[in-house]
Amino acid sequence: MRKLISVLLAAVMLFSLASCGLHDSSTETSVVKTDYDVQAAIKPYLDNLMEMTEDDKNYQIEMGYNDCDHMVTAIIGEKCGLYEALGLHVNVTKSGKTKDGLVSGEMDVGYASLTGMLKAGSEGAPVMIPAGSHLGGSKYIVVRTDIEKPEDMLGKTLVISSNDMVQPNWRSFCNQIGIPFITDYYEQIDMGSSEKNIALKAGQIDGYIDCDPYASIAEFEGIGKIVGTEWGAAHVSDDRTEGWGVHCGYYLNTDFAAAHPALAQRLVLAHCLAIQYMYLHPYNAAMMFADGFGVNPAVGLRTIYIKLCAEGRTICYKIDETNIQNYKDYYASFAIPENKRPVLQYLEQFVDTSIYDTLGMVDFYEFIKNEVDPLYPIMMDYADFLETAETIDGIDHSSTVGKEVEKWMNGHQIVDELDQTKRLCEYDFSGDEMVMTWDIDPETLEKGDLYKDYKAGTLQ
Repeated sequence: MRKLISVLLAAVMLFSLASCGLHDSSTETSVVKTDYDVQAAIKPYLDNLMEMTEDDKNYQIEMGYNDCDHMVTAIIGEKCGLYEALGLHVNVTKSGKTKDGLVSGEMDVGYASLTGMLKAGSEGAPVMIPAGSHLGGSKYIVVRTDIEKPEDMLGKTLVISSNDMVQPNWRSFCNQIGIPFITDYYEQIDMGSSEKNIALKAGQIDGYIDCDPYASIAEFEGIGKIVGTEWGAAHVSDDRTEGWGVHCGYYLNTDFAAAHPALAQRLVLAHCLAIQYMYLHPYNAAMMFADGFGVNPAVGLRTIYIKLCAEGRTICYKIDETNIQNYKDYYASFAIPENKRPVLQYLEQFVDTSIYDTLGMVDFYEFIKNEVDPLYPIMMDYADFLETAETIDGIDHSSTVGKEVEKWMNGHQIVDELDQTKRLCEYDFSGDEMVMTWDIDPETLEKGDLYKDYKAGTLQ
């Protein structure tokens, strides 16, 4: 049964007030002056830009981004001077209401999750995806550090709901770990992202699903560990170069784009160049992230490393029909019922790269091949990546920033697997319906064989 206990939530919030330093042991960052020349960065594209009208020159652009690592491009565009160099007046706001703002027109441009925006677009909201942003990865299940085997998770309080049983990421996590997907085997609670680590540290919850910086905060503080990661695509290749779909997005309000096409074009250019900056100046990008999200610089470094290196080149301004198809296949690959999937058929018309196509932007993968791969290959160990990032941005190698967590400094591992010799169940997603089989006698479990009830349609 879903555990929504107001007393518990009140206790969590009280602990929040008492422990506001949970992930803020040092939020002083080290953004430094680099050799980045913003005028040189925009110069190859200036001849392709439309002239701005006087109204454009005086227009205040409202940009929003959610509190999640995939949205960091918004901050970088501001802090490295791209918006100013392109003549844009941009007010950047971190807000969980970015989707609502884009739909209503209160925001002109923004970064937000895909499924909610896709639904809004299919219902006629004036929004579009003009370029790629985040291809996948970076969705984690985090649990207490003393949880060692799959059985340890049964009966624990997790930030999940019964709706997760028909979500591909939960099914994937359960398959990775070897635990039943039926959420009644766990105590369930609802909680916002910013509250989860506070509650984890207080012992009010035992685990949650979220993106970075939250997972890296848990590891940095020593209060949790990542035991599963989800790619958001059906079949990402082992070398992390193929199979990516679409995760969180970069959006324009289409009414704004129609009224101010020159501004929309420059915003898309700034978005692409900010992504390039992230790859070319990863240390500084991490410090910008730490500033913008109010986290420890070490968390910023780890987050940027995972996005740009450990999981692949997942921040990417190119998007095409391959990504769209991979995203569609993602739901089928976990046997999600058709009536529980997002409005996937709308995705093709939701993605409109016509503005991007006017820029003459260097192909993303050519950029990576020529300018990034020689610096740090995919899945380079974190310690080596950090040393490279320090060298690029002139940081003394004696700095201890980002080097505090032993796990991070010992390879490129993200997931701490629970004991796979103690798996509770297995999954088969090859048919129209998912099949779960037990590795143990489920009648020995406290709640018995709930899968039997689930298949019979009697699970309440």
